[in-house]
Amino acid sequence: MGVVDIAVIGGGIAGASLARAVADGRRVLLLERESQPGTHSSGRSAALFSETYGNAVVRALSTGSREFLRAPPEDFAGFVLTRPRGAMHVGRPGQEAAIREEAEALAALVPSVREIGAADALARVPVLRSDRVAGAVFEPEALDIDTNGMLQGSLRGLRRQGGEIRTGAEATALAPLPGGGWRVETTAGTVEAGIVVNAAGSWADAVAVLAGVAPVGLVPKRRTAVLFEAPGHDVDRWPLVVDLD
Repeated sequence: MGVVDIAVIGGGIAGASLARAVADGRRVLLLERESQPGTHSSGRSAALFSETYGNAVVRALSTGSREFLRAPPEDFAGFVLTRPRGAMHVGRPGQEAAIREEAEALAALVPSVREIGAADALARVPVLRSDRVAGAVFEPEALDIDTNGMLQGSLRGLRRQGGEIRTGAEATALAPLPGGGWRVETTAGTVEAGIVVNAAGSWADAVAVLAGVAPVGLVPKRRTAVLFEAPGHDVDRWPLVVDLD
């Protein structure tokens, strides 16, 4: 695969967006082990923009991305990547104190977040069981995100700047070069890169070990999400519902 300035391992939204950002004037290669970018977490996310989610760094990145996502540059997407949704963290009877604490904590991050009563929560999502809802924390400014639009915008931008995307290219070995940089062995060939970026997501520890770097404890795990049609209800107007637990 030759010699590049930067090799990015992992073709999800993190790797693709970073590759696009650094490609101006540099030779960049994006390596993805699957047959297409975004196969795992980036293609299976809840597709929700929330400024209350994650640690301080993640929240800052989300807040800094809001305007870009609401009005992306024409050469990135050419269409709006978000739409109003809202999110609701629902608590059961016996969790009233937890609902209040969560509302106070999240309102400190985003002032529009507020506690709502059971009747309000049921009015917003009528299919909830009334005997299982004591109240909720409502985040009105949460947004739906077109995750594929985000990913494809980054991939187009990378290609437009001369970057290369190689799929079916799982990194199998990483070795430092005598003069600096790295040799990356993959199932699709070998590349030498001045800089290697580990953007392998849940598999980042496996890539780190190849480079002789101590793992930090990342483990790929499954998650459960339930998507359903509710006859007689306009589900497009409902907030995303998350159990308070």
